[in-house]
Amino acid sequence: MIRLNGFFQVKAGVSEAQLKALTDELVEKSLNDEGNHGYDLFHSSTRPDVYLFCETWESEELLNKHSHSEHFTRLVPQIEALTLDGLHLERFDR
Repeated sequence: MIRLNGFFQVKAGVSEAQLKALTDELVEKSLNDEGNHGYDLFHSSTRPDVYLFCETWESEELLNKHSHSEHFTRLVPQIEALTLDGLHLERFDR
């Protein structure tokens, strides 16, 4: 199993509705990807501009397939454009 935690900080002026439209679609479509065992978005309760994606994948092969999917390659750059300095990933293997 592979766990990815992706932290990001949104830019000032980004509306919650704008971010939610993109992140909700990414979560919904990613949950249907083969080998996905969990894909969630969390909002920090201590820093209102910080978010965290938590995702769990069955294997490196299926994670790679997800990373090249239409929804991932379309939505992640749009999400990153709303951040101060992109997504910061932490990977954990079990």
